[in-house]
Amino acid sequence: MTLDAPTFCYPARQISAAYDAHICTDGVPDVETQYLARDRENGTPSSGYRPALYVPSKNHRIVIIDKCFGREGNARAWIADQVRLIAITRKRQKENNPCAN
Repeated sequence: MTLDAPTFCYPARQISAAYDAHICTDGVPDVETQYLARDRENGTPSSGYRPALYVPSKNHRIVIIDKCFGREGNARAWIADQVRLIAITRKRQKENNPCAN
């Protein structure tokens, strides 16, 4: 991850929008997406961690601003699980749409 990556902040309820805007390109997710945890406040990890993502193909960092976890691993696990659930939901929606033919 580069330090100059632009950071985009989203509330948890908009994680699907973040997924569409940053992780997916033409419906294909960036498989190199990294799951991160960011200090809630700069330089003070004892205040907790916010779930975050880094998308290398777009050099974007995404932070979920209204979730906070006491452990770094829990923040990473939460964001990974949310992305997985969105991907599964999108795949099912595609499969359930009737063909236009």
